[in-house]
Amino acid sequence: MTELIEKNQSGSRNKKFLYPFLAMMIGSLMLVATLFIPFASATEDYGEHLEEYSDSIYVEELNMTNEEAINLSLFDFARIYSVAAEMGMAKSVSIACLVIISLFGIFTLFTLLFSALKKPIPAMIFSLLAFVVFRITKWDFEDRGVIPSSNYDWGMAQYICYIGIIVVMVGTVILLVAKIKDKKQRKALEQ
Repeated sequence: MTELIEKNQSGSRNKKFLYPFLAMMIGSLMLVATLFIPFASATEDYGEHLEEYSDSIYVEELNMTNEEAINLSLFDFARIYSVAAEMGMAKSVSIACLVIISLFGIFTLFTLLFSALKKPIPAMIFSLLAFVVFRITKWDFEDRGVIPSSNYDWGMAQYICYIGIIVVMVGTVILLVAKIKDKKQRKALEQ
């Protein structure tokens, strides 16, 4: 009889953890996607110019065309800053940008890892760290006049990032509460 009760409880237990787990995973994947979706989008005038000369090279060292430069992701910016650092152009700024973007990438991957492992507290911590680094990145780009500028405005990445962090946070809180309740129920059954 106790085996049947335990079996029913493990089935409902898995159900309790499924939705918060899915929320954590979806939010984490949104954070990872933030690296690859447009962080900067060309303004209307500049976008038309880039489209008009779409086959021209935007960054020769990367073999990036103007068409590819209409929307730039954080990954694209990391590649551009990497080339700039190698060429000695604003080397300290380029290296700082590479470090900041890399930290964001690392924190998002750790958020994804701990979400997959159903570890809410580390997932929450790394998503908060990713949020802080993302805000630093945005501040840096604004402060240096990279975005917004006459050529570029903010892309979809900022919205996806914020939504992803909120979804991860909601999932982690719900999973944490579900785990605490489950632990209390198991202790009560053991007594």
